[in-house]
Amino acid sequence: MEPKSIKKYIIEIYKFEKKYGHATISDIAGSLNVTVSSASKMVVKLKKLSFVHFQPYRTVTLTEKGLKIGKQLENTHQTLVEFYKYIGIEEEKLAQEVKEMEVHINPEVVTKIKRFLETKVKNT
Repeated sequence: MEPKSIKKYIIEIYKFEKKYGHATISDIAGSLNVTVSSASKMVVKLKKLSFVHFQPYRTVTLTEKGLKIGKQLENTHQTLVEFYKYIGIEEEKLAQEVKEMEVHINPEVVTKIKRFLETKVKNT
């Protein structure tokens, strides 16, 4: 299991890569409300851990290893959005609540929530 800080960066890079084909350090820093210097240091760490491809002053893209985690986190995000809507979390609070939870929740719990939602939808 990857540390929460790494997951936060991977999911943000994943979102940018999905939308634009890549991320930049400034994009990442802006979306996570951190300094460009902090984002740069973390991206260097992610590169050492083989999660991203990165050359200084260039774009950031996920490796296969990073992409796999990004997809898992996107799945977690979507499952939590569905679940929070199901239990009546207000739309204004939903995005922030999911963003906070998606890097903390155990994948086994996500699987159980997904099964629960599938059962409830079938029985509704």
